[in-house]
Amino acid sequence: MLFFIKAELEDQPAMPREKWLGMAASTWETIKQLEGSGKVLAGGAFVGQRGGCVIVDVDSNEELSDLLNRLPLSAHLNWDVVPLIPAERALESAKWAMQQLSLAQGR
Repeated sequence: MLFFIKAELEDQPAMPREKWLGMAASTWETIKQLEGSGKVLAGGAFVGQRGGCVIVDVDSNEELSDLLNRLPLSAHLNWDVVPLIPAERALESAKWAMQQLSLAQGR
């Protein structure tokens, strides 16, 4: 199952800056490990913003929830999670729709 995940930080948590930076670094280290295992397919930080995104490939909604909850900054981020279908499947659907339109128009 593919998901596009966008995370943004509205306000820096009330904690010492050193701790905050350590949590940010740990979160990106975890994401890099997930890239190595094939769970994160792509992603990165937004330039000039306090956020980033990833595309993940997981087996279930529960696995996705566990993955996000294990990130050190998880509780401090606002999440936008969008399910995706692979491009190949989107192409099949578009071709099917074109075929149905042609049939309906009597072509």
